[in-house]
Amino acid sequence: MFYVYAPANDTLWLALCLYSPLLFDIPARCLIINSTNGQMMELDKQNSTKILSVREKQVLILIDKGLSSKEIAATLRISINTVSRHRQEILGKLQVKNSIEACRIAKDLKLI
Repeated sequence: MFYVYAPANDTLWLALCLYSPLLFDIPARCLIINSTNGQMMELDKQNSTKILSVREKQVLILIDKGLSSKEIAATLRISINTVSRHRQEILGKLQVKNSIEACRIAKDLKLI
């Protein structure tokens, strides 16, 4: 779940929640739903690609290739703790429980 607050009065301006299809092979889409009036707006690819940072995408691509955290750290020249933090952020942002689900959702959303 992502929250965006209005800077002027620190009130909730936008809440974003990602859901993944569980039982059916339905392609994922990025939508913004205005909860006050029900208006729906589909995000274009340019906006949906901003869900993950560039580094998180790099880590996720390497996860998808089957690399371990240690191998990812060596490849990207970062610490293994940094890789672990990126993994946590990816799982949180995509609202999934493991890396396999993260890779699947990211591919559905065309993030990787």
